[in-house]
Amino acid sequence: MAPRHFLIFVSLLALFLLLAIRNVSPEPYAYDEADYMYAARFGFAANWSDTPSISVADFLRAGLHRGGAQPLSDRIRGSNDVLFYRHFHGPLLHYFLIPVSRLAWSERAVRSVLLAIPAATLAVIYFGCLWLSSETAALLAAMLFLTSHAVLFSSEIAPHQLFALCSVACLILLMKAIATKRRAYWYGSVAAAGLAFCTLEVGFVLVLSVAICGWIAWRQFLVKSLCVFLATVLVVWPAAILRLSFLKSSAAMAYLATMRQAPWGQVGFIDTWRERIFDSPLEWALIAIALLAGVRSVRGLYPLWIFAALMIAATLRVFTTTPRYSLTFLPVLDVLAGLTLLTPFACLRRPASFAVVTLAVAGLYGNAGIQASRCSHNSNPRSTAVLTFIHQNELENKALLAPRSDVPALHFYFPAMRLRGYAGQTPSDSERAGFAADAVIPAAKP
Repeated sequence: MAPRHFLIFVSLLALFLLLAIRNVSPEPYAYDEADYMYAARFGFAANWSDTPSISVADFLRAGLHRGGAQPLSDRIRGSNDVLFYRHFHGPLLHYFLIPVSRLAWSERAVRSVLLAIPAATLAVIYFGCLWLSSETAALLAAMLFLTSHAVLFSSEIAPHQLFALCSVACLILLMKAIATKRRAYWYGSVAAAGLAFCTLEVGFVLVLSVAICGWIAWRQFLVKSLCVFLATVLVVWPAAILRLSFLKSSAAMAYLATMRQAPWGQVGFIDTWRERIFDSPLEWALIAIALLAGVRSVRGLYPLWIFAALMIAATLRVFTTTPRYSLTFLPVLDVLAGLTLLTPFACLRRPASFAVVTLAVAGLYGNAGIQASRCSHNSNPRSTAVLTFIHQNELENKALLAPRSDVPALHFYFPAMRLRGYAGQTPSDSERAGFAADAVIPAAKP
């Protein structure tokens, strides 16, 4: 590999960090982040074995109880269920969070160090596309990724960036295995799928995609491949199989998708996709061009097509404008676009194709730079205000009624505090019953 490729990657990494570091928030952890960091306090052994955690039978019985989601949440939170605090995700991210959480760093520092994950994905995309195709394809795919709104504005603590890393690595290895017929690459892709399975519950889509592609390409190695996958999962997350934690994860995801109203936000299908496209218009335009141009050349890239189609279908009911939820499929589409855009550009003469690529790269980075400059560094003032209220009123060790959205942060920052969440603008009589509250945290104004 030529030295210039390393210089190009270093330049791409610098461009990425220049944009991404500006979007890292210094605010206190809120909701998901607070629960993830609380789970990290349990340590490696607890997250590896999912102990303490209620059994699958108790979990299902509690979920079917008439009290609904909140009594289940109260019961599990009261039992210190480590799987619940991970929001039923696999533990792979927490193997990074556990040592980081021991360093007593600030919230901004913890979030900043986790930028190493998308930086690693950038390396996999650039060198992976260089391995599979050409320098132009690698540059285009890397630029699409590093300027993506979903990537740049997902600097909060969450497993989605890590899932993107695992899925991209898996599919690149899978395409190389199909192209070269080398078993080592195939088993590498299976192991990467196992890591993705230990990161997010939608990892089953990647596992299914690998299985489909393996059947198309070889129709063999089934037993050995299954052994590689199971061995990976047993090493990283043995409780997924031995304690059937993956069933609880799948049940929780199915419940959110089918039974809860607006679990990811108060938006619909059209709002979700309009926001995604308008946030990164040039990225989606290039992906659309690539998809249209690549219809005739899907032979070598069909793993990307299969995975992207299945993942979009699996997450179709995830209605939200939160950027990180696009990370389950968008980085793979960036790779697909980078590898496919060579077809329309090849129709142009060399000066014209170079000019088009240069304009595309400049446009992508320019749009990302404008968005980064407009980024609000106080996107969640509520978390700071609530913690200030607690300190000013000396409520650190008291019994509080608080809005449900504030409970995770309060539980993380004040573990001795006794908490009960309420759903509306004020606590109802049933929410107050049997709980002697010293104070009530006011809800945010509608």
